[in-house]
Amino acid sequence: MSLPEYPTISPPLTREDAINQIISSIAMEELGLSHIINAEGEKLQYVLGTIPGVSGPGATIEDVLKVNESVRSVLQGATESQTLLRSKLQQALTSGVLTGPTGPTGPRGPDGAATIEIEEEDVATLDPDASAYVRNTGTAQDVKLVFGIPRGYTGATGATGATGATGATGATGATGAVVTAISLSAQNSGGTLTGSTTGTAVPLTVMHNNGFNDNSTGSNTGFTVNNPGTYLTSYTIRTTAPVTGTSSAIYNGGRPINGTQFEPTGTSDNFSATTILDLAADVSLQLTLIGPAGESVTLQNGAGASLLVVRIAQEA
Repeated sequence: MSLPEYPTISPPLTREDAINQIISSIAMEELGLSHIINAEGEKLQYVLGTIPGVSGPGATIEDVLKVNESVRSVLQGATESQTLLRSKLQQALTSGVLTGPTGPTGPRGPDGAATIEIEEEDVATLDPDASAYVRNTGTAQDVKLVFGIPRGYTGATGATGATGATGATGATGATGAVVTAISLSAQNSGGTLTGSTTGTAVPLTVMHNNGFNDNSTGSNTGFTVNNPGTYLTSYTIRTTAPVTGTSSAIYNGGRPINGTQFEPTGTSDNFSATTILDLAADVSLQLTLIGPAGESVTLQNGAGASLLVVRIAQEA
């Protein structure tokens, strides 16, 4: 049997490129684990017969115990996976820079220009898709350089991972550390909300709070992030009947956060979204329904809404 051959990659990956791809793969695995955990929760709902519109299997106590053991096994595997991912990320972030031996002294180059001039007004910021340029508007002896530098992409829906290798945001994320203990989970057991075109906050009851401030009183509709970093957010809102013209999002300061919106094209009774966000300190998060003003929307009993926020990397 012949030895395996590595595929030819052109241009070859640098060490920094390889480390950034490892970090990106860890973030995607974290996202996949959140979906697995959500699926296990819905499996329990199905056996218990609490999913609206779906008939349960008429489970016995023995059936429920078996399903519970299955969910426990999956969650144990997810916990072990978290340990492996944390170790993998720490290894990637602490990888030393390899320095090769000093090469031979090269030949003397030609004499440079007599003067080089760069003025602040000669540096232009371009659109993200534009090509960078450097131009000499002077002469060969009296050089005057003009720069055009494209700005990095902004936004919360994956832009940080895509531009992290070259942009300032990516560099911050690369020096962070996984801190899965900083998390919040909350849920709503049902009730009626009055629609608003500017958004109606969904009342939530905190189930687990490690590292967040609850700045609300009574209805528990606002939660404040203490520390800046990269966060995984996942929410679900279920209504007792399909509604039209209604969407959902996580709000900050009265405005939806990009990437957290769920906007069905028709009617829906299930609103959900999972997003990785870069959040600053003291950001207030609100789970919100947006719908026709004055229209009543009733949430399902038992698990009308839930919100999960987990910090996966802290700001350097």
